Amino acid sequence: MTKKLHDILETIVTADSSDKLWKEFVEYTKEMGAAQIHTWFGQTNEELVCYSTIPEWWQQYFIEVNAIEYDYLANHTTRGNGPLLYGCDKDLENPSLCQKARDLIKMSTGEFNYGSGITMPSFHNNQRIGGINVCFPETVSELNNVSTQNILELLLVSSTAHERLFILRSQKEQSTLLTPRQQECLTWLALGLTSQEIANKIGISLHTVKMHIDSAKERLGATTRIQAVAKALSAGLITVP
Repeated sequence: MTKKLHDILETIVTADSSDKLWKEFVEYTKEMGAAQIHTWFGQTNEELVCYSTIPEWWQQYFIEVNAIEYDYLANHTTRGNGPLLYGCDKDLENPSLCQKARDLIKMSTGEFNYGSGITMPSFHNNQRIGGINVCFPETVSELNNVSTQNILELLLVSSTAHERLFILRSQKEQSTLLTPRQQECLTWLALGLTSQEIANKIGISLHTVKMHIDSAKERLGATTRIQAVAKALSAGLITVP
C-alpha cells in the first residue's frame, strides 16, 4: 500500500465530519484522474440523498424525471453485486437499454465532460445502502490505457468513503433520538450512578429520572438499562471520560 493510499484511507475512517471527509475525498479523486464523483443513499426518489461533484441542478433534474426508475446504472446498485462499466461508446447502441436511459447517458457524459464511468452498489453490515459512480474523462475503449491499479484504488477509496459517509449521516440522524435530559441521565448511568444518585446530581425527582431512562430505552429499542447505555455509546449519542 502506498503512503498516499494509506493516508486517504486513514483520513476517511477517522473523519468525524461529513463535509471534511467529502472535501478530502474529492481532492484525492481529482488527483487520481477522476472527472466526476457521484454517490447516493437510498433506492427510491423519496429516499435519495446525494453527495456529488455534479451540480445540484442535475441532481434535482434526476429526481424530477424519476430517472431512478429507468436508469440502469442506478438499478444496478439495487440488484447488481459488483462494478459495472458504462459509457457513450459502449452503451448508446445497446438495444437492451430504453431510449430514456440512452438519452440520460448521452446528456450526462456530454454535459459534465466525461466519457465513461464505473458504478457499483455500496454495502454496510451486508445491507445495500446506495451506490457509487466514479467517472473518467476517457471513453470506455480509452480506459484500456489507464492504470488498472489506479482504477482499483479509486474504487476501494470510494467504497470506504461512501460507507463512512453513511455512518456519519446515521449518527447525526440518531442524535435526534434522545433529548438532552435523556442523554444526561444515560451518561451518568454509564458512569455508574444509580437512579437516586442521578436525581440528586441533576436536581430532579427519582420518578423523573426513571421516566427519562425508560423513554430513552424505548427510543433506542433497548430492553434493559445496560443495553440502552451500550447502544447510546456505540451510536455516539453519549460519551464518557
